Order: sequence, then structure tokens, then C-alpha cells
Amino acid sequence: MKAHAPIIPCGLLLIAIGLFIRYHIGRRRFNRRGMAGLQQFPTYGRAVLVMLMEWFILFMGNLCLLVGLFLLVLAGFNHHFKI
Repeated sequence: MKAHAPIIPCGLLLIAIGLFIRYHIGRRRFNRRGMAGLQQFPTYGRAVLVMLMEWFILFMGNLCLLVGLFLLVLAGFNHHFKI
């Protein structure tokens, strides 16, 4: 077994986590929309807090996607060039 064997499952797992986070945040935003298509919050403070938390979590999800993609590309180069 090669030492690079866990790279592919880790990359796929990070991509799956990133996609799940993006789906979940998008679903929450969709469910908060009212008749006019705007997101509705009970208070301004809650809107700021929720949007800030969602932005941070979405940033982490995008980071997971990029790192997972990088790991898969790295595994492909390792396989292709036999490093």
C-alpha cells in the first residue's frame, strides 16, 4: 500500500463536506424568504448574527471544496508522474 493512498478518500470527503455545507446554507436561506423574495428575520441583531455565521460557515465550506479538489489533483499528479 502506498503512503499516498489516504489522499483520495480525504479529498472526496472534503468535497462532500463542502457541498453539504453549501446545500444546507442555501436551503436555510431559501426557507427564510418571504413572498417578496427577501430574507426575513425577527430582529436586526439576529439578522446580522445569522448572516455573519452563515458567511463564516460558507467560507469554511468553500475552503473544504478547494482543499479537497487540490488533494485530488495532487493524487492525480502523483499517480501520473509516479512520485
